[in-house]
Amino acid sequence: MSFTLGTYQLDAATSFGPRITSLRRNGGPEILVSLDEDVKIEQAGAPYVFRGGHRLWAAPETPAVTYAPDDHDCEVITSKGSVAISAPPDRAGISKHVVVSPKGDGLAVLHRLTFGSNDADPIAPWAITQFPLGGHAIMPLIGGDTGPLPNRNLVLWPYTRVDDPRVVFRANAVIVSAVAGEKLKLGTGPNPGRLGYLRDGWLFLKTVEPGDGRPYPDLGAVGQVYVGDGFCELESVGPMSVAASGRSATLTEDWCVIQCDSIDEACEMVIGDPQ
Repeated sequence: MSFTLGTYQLDAATSFGPRITSLRRNGGPEILVSLDEDVKIEQAGAPYVFRGGHRLWAAPETPAVTYAPDDHDCEVITSKGSVAISAPPDRAGISKHVVVSPKGDGLAVLHRLTFGSNDADPIAPWAITQFPLGGHAIMPLIGGDTGPLPNRNLVLWPYTRVDDPRVVFRANAVIVSAVAGEKLKLGTGPNPGRLGYLRDGWLFLKTVEPGDGRPYPDLGAVGQVYVGDGFCELESVGPMSVAASGRSATLTEDWCVIQCDSIDEACEMVIGDPQ
């Protein structure tokens, strides 16, 4: 289903999801990646088909919960300038809900997990946006003045090589070249502010919620970048919540798409420091 919010044109799937499958601004090029049906992962006895676009998962990465298939019909409702996409409970008993609304010159994207049964393990909302390869992901490494105490972290996943040539450090950011190769994933917290992806003269900006002192998955990496063989991802996670029946956990991202000519200009837009 296609819809327009301000200067943005989006598509939402109705036979799987919730999933935003297409994003353009002012009739410009497609920002998100579309993947073949054979791009999938087999976990817990069922395949999860990636398909591309933007999706909502549950963290931490636990096969029985995270990879619950989303191949069910979704309800898409447009009301008062916003679009709401809702899915029935999945195999793990979690209902997923995404609402997209105009906000300034961009979009606000609300993600909600609603738990259908009690579970001993806390769960956090996990928002993932997939892009075609060929661009550069920008992840700020910034923090406030904490005197002699640490003010930020850099988190590496087990398959990430520290000497991967696709990773370049600047004074206040990590730049990752989205080139096919070995899997690569890095994250940071507690407050990266925004993540960015620059490709073909267009910069996608994702403002992520800062950590607030509550427990978070992934060693507190509220902002994350992943590169695989066929796509790049910008991701954010929220705080952990006890999965009590009827309880919800929410996470909001702000999106903006801007024309941009260079990586230095993109860094300035993402972190305010091109060095």
